[in-house]
Formats: sequence, C-alpha cells, structure tokens
Amino acid sequence: MVVVEFAYEDMKGLVNLSREKMVESLNELGAPAEYEESVDKVIAELTPNRPDWYSMEGLARALRTYHGKGGPAYNVKKSDYRVVVDSSVKKVRPYTVCAVVKGLKFDDRRIKDMVLLQEKLLGTLGRKVKKFGLGLYPLHAIRFPVRYTTMKPEDIRYVPLGYEKEMTAEEILENHKKGQEHGHLIKDFERYPVFVDADGKVMALIPVVNSAETGKVDENTEDLFIEVTGTDLHSCKAALNILVCTFADMGGDIYSVELEHGKEKARLPDLSDVVMNFDLKKANRLLGLELKEKEAGELLAKMGYAYHKGKVHVPPYRADVLGEIDVIEDLAIAYGYNRFVPTIPDFFNPGEALRETAWLDRVMVGMGFMEAKTFVLTNKEKLGLVGVVDNVVEILNPSTIDYTVVRPNLIVDMLETFRINKMKGLPQRFYEIGLVHDGKSASKRFIFGVMDKKLDFSIVRGYLQTIAQEQGGKISFVKKKNMVFDPETSCVVKVDGKEKGIFGKVDSALLEKIGLGFEVYLCELEV
Repeated sequence: MVVVEFAYEDMKGLVNLSREKMVESLNELGAPAEYEESVDKVIAELTPNRPDWYSMEGLARALRTYHGKGGPAYNVKKSDYRVVVDSSVKKVRPYTVCAVVKGLKFDDRRIKDMVLLQEKLLGTLGRKVKKFGLGLYPLHAIRFPVRYTTMKPEDIRYVPLGYEKEMTAEEILENHKKGQEHGHLIKDFERYPVFVDADGKVMALIPVVNSAETGKVDENTEDLFIEVTGTDLHSCKAALNILVCTFADMGGDIYSVELEHGKEKARLPDLSDVVMNFDLKKANRLLGLELKEKEAGELLAKMGYAYHKGKVHVPPYRADVLGEIDVIEDLAIAYGYNRFVPTIPDFFNPGEALRETAWLDRVMVGMGFMEAKTFVLTNKEKLGLVGVVDNVVEILNPSTIDYTVVRPNLIVDMLETFRINKMKGLPQRFYEIGLVHDGKSASKRFIFGVMDKKLDFSIVRGYLQTIAQEQGGKISFVKKKNMVFDPETSCVVKVDGKEKGIFGKVDSALLEKIGLGFEVYLCELEV
C-alpha cells in the first residue's frame, strides 16, 4: 500500500468537502482514510493500481468526479520542441516519451507534492526505476533540439543534483546516493544513456540523476520539460500522462514534443481517451444488478468514464484500466459496496478434507500453536535478510513492489508474522503449511516458530519430537551453519536418517534488523 497525507485545508482548496465527507468519500472510492485532528491532516492508504492518486491534484480530481462535478478535459498544444533519439540507446533503455508544460506556479506545497508523485510513480509503476525513470527540467535552462543518446562513461561529466562539484559517471555511480541505488541498471554497459541539450550540456545520466544546472526545479520555475525513459513503452506513456494531467490540474498548459527515431517521427503526449467495448448485460450478471443504460452511464461518470451504447471512454490518466473487468469493478464502486445485498448461494456442495496434513494441524493446535496464512509471493529485499538472493522465480509484471518473487522458503514470512504480532503478548507460537518454489520445482513446506523473552533449546526441541512421535518417525540433529541461526544452535533435522529440514535459534543480528527484541526459534521441514 502507498500511504499519502495532506493538510485538510489544502485539499479543501481543490475540492470543497467537509472533513467527514472527504474521509467518507475516499473510503467509498477504495482509499481507506482517516482524519488526524492533532495535525489537521487526512491520511489515506492507496492501492498500487491507482498511481493517478499519488498527488493531491489526482485525489482531488477523483473526488470532484465522484461528486458529479465532471472530469477535466485535457488539451495538448502543438509546439516546435524536438527530441532526437539515437539508435545506440536500444541496447540500454530504448524508450523515451516527452512533453512540455508551461504556465505553472509552484509553491512549497506543490513542490513537495511533485516530489512525492515522482517517488511513488518510480517505486510502483516504474518498479524502482527498472521499467522507467523520469526527469523534470526547467525549460529555460535547456536549448532544443535535445538528444537522447549514449556516451562512454569517461566522457560523461557534470554537476549532479545535490552536489556542487563536477563528477564523472563512474564517480556518480560510486558516490552519489542515486548512483548507488540505481547504478546497477546501467553499469555493465559500455556506453551509458544520457540526455544532452543543443549546447552539449549533459542534462541527466539516465536513469540515475539530473544535472544541477539543467534539472533543478524550484518555486521560480514556470515551464517544465518532462522525460520518462525506460524499458517498457506502455509504462513510460502511462507515467507521462499522469504527470502532465497532474500539472494541467495545477493550472499548466500542455505542449507536445516531436520525437525523432531516425526517419520515424511521433508527437507526444497522446491524451486521447481509450475507447473500449462494454457489455452492460455481462456487468449486471457479474454484479447481480439490473442497471439501465442511463443509470450505468451516470455511475461510470462518477469514476471519470464517458459511456454510451456499449462504448466506454477511459481517461488518459487511468494507467490501471486494462480491460472490461476493470471498468466493471469501478461500476461496483460507484454503485456502492454497502448497497449490495448478501444472498445465500442456490447450490449445495458437501464439505470434504482439503489437505492431507490434518493430523499435523491437530498436533500443533494441541501444543498451543496458532496457524498463520501468508502470501506465496514476497520480494528480494526481504529474502536478502535470510541470505537468499539467487535461484528465485520472479514475476514478469508484478502489480506491486512488495510481491515480486515466489518465496523459496517460509522463514521470512514467519519472522514477519512475529514482527507484526510482537506487541500481542508472549510467548507466541505460530505454524504454517505452505507452498514454496526453489527455482526448479514447487513443493510444500511446514514451519513452526516460538518467540519469548527467554527460550530453552530443549523445550523447543520437544515440540519437534512430539511431531515426530505422532508421525512415527525418528529424528536426529546434525550441527550445521546457517546464516539465519545462531552458530551454537544451528542444525539440520534428519527424519529416519534422511535430511528433512533445519532448526535453530534465530541470530540476534537478524532479529535486530527485523525489529524483534525477543528470542525466536524456528524449524522448517519438508512435508
């Protein structure tokens, strides 16, 4: 989830709603919100599939439309601004989309909002800059035509944002915070992607950091040049549309930029609506409603769509609408989830056992353990804590940065369960039976964990011995190092002489990184 907060009075200036109505409306739209009276702020949790809400202007647009005040119309004015794209970028980051916005009036709030919008777009839609990076440049500081090209690292020299002295590309990747964070995306290439203006000034090392000379936006900036550059053209265009629509909502005028790819030319941004077929009968069947054409049109208008006779127009800032089912979901939101009447299914299905490990459930519950259920997906950052960085199955197009790989073990999720519940009282005992994938094949694993102020090895070992006795197997322990566990207790578990899992006391340094101040024992076994 993406959490945003804004001063109520600032938002009221964009959409005139009472505090109660504003919070209520955000909740109805699917953005759980609450008002914090002590700081006069509204705090909302946004789903990653609505990047157009990551700014105050975006949220205000949604609220105005929801309350029937109509959606904005965005116009793109033609200009002579030109960007020449060199063929050498195809090997590194092949796509760039650009625009110009004029007539802006920045203040401290709007600059902070702009920075937040950039960060959230890069972290979600941009997959931490893997899919795209973006740059904003004061128009007066650059001269057209601008070139998007590549240069040898040793030839790239400029003063990056946040620094006062000139640096080479190698120095930026090694010493600059953004270079350390994103440099791995380009460091293995012989030539690095850059934007260069007509005077030969390096505007940015892509996708790392802008130049302090050409890329610093402040309260005196009125006109912007915007570029979104990356490896996924659809995501680049979606991000550009969100940015220019947001700046238009701030009062700016949007101008197109001509992109030259050799003999091919294109003008962007394209802010025309995407027209989709919409089957109202199908929507009614799925939702259990009997909406008429007029009523459906009025409800969809609350979500920013235009609908007429089986055609729905999707506004240009809606990067999340990929098909008809997304429109049906918005129709349900506009109708109101609280208005749906629960019904009992008109069919009968006899219950039956869902898994073969019911005996294990009985044993664990009998010993005072509570079952945990966690997601089969996780991310590399969490896995890195337990030393797993390779041989994991990655999701090609993840919907959120929190879930990008299939978990290879249950350890991270069990530690996360303890972290979430650390204020619930001690001792704590959890177990889970779940699927994992080791990079070659999927399998089912079992894990149990115990957390308390002080734990004895023999007591926790007794839980495992009870499980073995119930199953009719003989267990033994062989000492073996594992970075998750304290060296003195780290063991391999054997059942009837065959290696089946690991057991030990979690290393104190790892617990400190996670934020746990108690002792934890874990045991993970093959099922």
